[in-house]
Amino acid sequence: MKELHNFIILNLVIRCFVSSQTTLSIADYHPFPKEVNILNINPDILEWGVAGSFLLLDQKENQLVSIGNLTGFQTVGGFGLNSYSFSEPIWVGIEPNGISIIDRLDNKIIYLDYRLNFMSEIRLKPKLFPELAGIDKRGVLYIYSSQYHSVFQFEKRRLNKIPHIDLNRFQNIDYCIIKLAVNQDGDVGLLDCNKFVHLFSKHGEYKGAFRSDIINPSFLVPIREHWLVFNEMGRGKSIFDKITDVKIPDVSTPVIDIKNMNRSLAVLSKDHISILNVNFK
Repeated sequence: MKELHNFIILNLVIRCFVSSQTTLSIADYHPFPKEVNILNINPDILEWGVAGSFLLLDQKENQLVSIGNLTGFQTVGGFGLNSYSFSEPIWVGIEPNGISIIDRLDNKIIYLDYRLNFMSEIRLKPKLFPELAGIDKRGVLYIYSSQYHSVFQFEKRRLNKIPHIDLNRFQNIDYCIIKLAVNQDGDVGLLDCNKFVHLFSKHGEYKGAFRSDIINPSFLVPIREHWLVFNEMGRGKSIFDKITDVKIPDVSTPVIDIKNMNRSLAVLSKDHISILNVNFK
């Protein structure tokens, strides 16, 4: 198994460097454990976990999975599989005291420990029916609600009822928002259906709109001072530097989800997670 793992990584590295435009390098490759196939889990949301683990959320089956060398394979949710279930989970993330999950239909945030044991939950009032979310390094949640067309802050387990970013004030921002992301400085980025990325400071001040050149953009990923937009075929570009093209290796496409950590990307594919280091030249 180790030899196969190394062989796959070597082939990914070769594929990654054949193009002079590529600024990605392969760091690691994680095939799904056999339990994922046995339980017919098809994750569509990926998040970095703790101690080298990953969180995988299957929204269709309402099931959360944790995989990693230290944590092993753990799962919660699903239909009749566990003592605790979700109605419509739309986001999962790590915060200082554990794992938080946003349930859209039930308008609540659920707290689990790192072994996916239920700890507590908090109802959102007013009812936002949240669709997108992101978290900054302080543990502040930014929640987008299309019903209010606004981004709200959830901090210290309390929802600020006044929108942090009221998008209704901006005529150039589409009502169709695809992705929300938060960078290392706490700036918030929104990718809309018209290929525009709208940036806001951590204080909610509008920093401008930037059009992406990528065909059918689906993912918004902040890396340091850059904001990268990717499509499902793995093609990406910085919104600030129009000549910076990046390409995720074909073996990891179509892309299901992408998440960043420092200068690395975790790319979710149908049967594995690949870790890519981003090197800007």
